[in-house]
Amino acid sequence: MKSKKQINTIEQYNKKNKNQLPELIGEKVCLVPVPDSDEFYKLYHEWISNHDLKYKIGEEDMNYTLKEVKEMHDEWRKDFKNMTFCILNKETKEPIGDINILDSEEFLGKPEISIMLGVHSGKGFGTKACELLIKFAFEKIKVNEINLTVYKDNIPAVNLYKKLKFKITGEKKDEDNREEHIMQLKKE
Repeated sequence: MKSKKQINTIEQYNKKNKNQLPELIGEKVCLVPVPDSDEFYKLYHEWISNHDLKYKIGEEDMNYTLKEVKEMHDEWRKDFKNMTFCILNKETKEPIGDINILDSEEFLGKPEISIMLGVHSGKGFGTKACELLIKFAFEKIKVNEINLTVYKDNIPAVNLYKKLKFKITGEKKDEDNREEHIMQLKKE
């Protein structure tokens, strides 16, 4: 009996599936392909224009235009090494953030995850979105580990990742000398 070739990178999965993202339905959230709509881009632009949120994700010096937001999402859609999902509140179907997993250059091609909640932070949506994408990555893409970097002073995010059983494997400073944890979750 022939064994199926194991898929273990985002790029291999996306090529096999013609870069079509699945919809992932969870308890509290749904992860869906990012809508290609002016309404969504305006909402996303509002999120990343928020001073506090920009600081949490290390983008405090960035001032994106609406056109740049659309172009950024168009690039992500075309990138076979990236899966970026819109996080929807399952009950209201309202977009509340985005989450992605990608074959990371920083982690030598191994997967890296990141999440940004535009609204409803601190209500469990981020945890549920991460759990859903992590399960998908381990079970369907067949990755063996997931990595991330998070600013040490972004305590809610650090606590979220610790709750998800990510372990701190190192530390570094970004280009502005801001301290970050390097974290990793291994498949059990």
